[in-house]
Amino acid sequence: MPGVGVRTDVDIHADVVIETVLVFEGQGGRTIPSDPPVELAGLRPVEAQTAIVRHQVERAEPFRQKDRYATVGQSLGEMSALVVAGALTLDDALELVRLRAELPGELLDPRTWTMASLTRARRPKVAEAADDLALWVIGDNAPADCIVVGEAEAFAVFAERLRLSPATYRQLPVSHPYHTQSAGMQPVAEAMRAALDGIDVRDPVAPVLSPTGPRTVDDADAARSVLVDALVTPVAWSETLTRAAGQWPGARWRECGPSGSLYRFVWKNGLELDWADA
Repeated sequence: MPGVGVRTDVDIHADVVIETVLVFEGQGGRTIPSDPPVELAGLRPVEAQTAIVRHQVERAEPFRQKDRYATVGQSLGEMSALVVAGALTLDDALELVRLRAELPGELLDPRTWTMASLTRARRPKVAEAADDLALWVIGDNAPADCIVVGEAEAFAVFAERLRLSPATYRQLPVSHPYHTQSAGMQPVAEAMRAALDGIDVRDPVAPVLSPTGPRTVDDADAARSVLVDALVTPVAWSETLTRAAGQWPGARWRECGPSGSLYRFVWKNGLELDWADA
């Protein structure tokens, strides 16, 4: 049965006018705005990720009870999106968050990783600079905005090739090379696939657009697939925003994450959306 508070009167396969698109971030936030605030940097990765998912689901609750809504989640935010859409219970999602955080440490050889957001580098230049390095693009946010992850030494060479400066990139917290198959994440994806056999994944009761692809998640099998594939597939955020804007014209967009940082990708992709914090 769908979780408490989830509307079940919306046929996600019908031509339904979506009133609200609920947006969920990955791990860009540094603080959960509570009383007192929770500083995420002081937590273990699994604790920080759990706090983010809980926070986002709570912020979405008023909308899921009254609006015809759709969900879009970036990276870790896909867990929140699937909970709010009724495909996962919060408890099951948090167990998957735990596995997502801990399995790489159990299955992969330890390496030192660097992840960075590049804000003024177009993809052809990034690809040229990353050639022959243990470094990969794991997120396309806009034509000149992407996320890369790589071994620390490789990133140093990459940064030198692109002549990066503090004005053109920002390092992000990273524990493992999510969203890339080349960095050896496939064993983690297979372990997640096996773990999902014990999880009650349901058909979503609201539309879900995943940036893993991007693709529509319209049944339980699709939800299972995206939870596995997201571990080894780059985040196509730019394409997802553009597709969703055309699919749900006139909808208001409400960002449920703690940082409120995703709006910048609206104007970076040349879009005009009714966007605000939830």
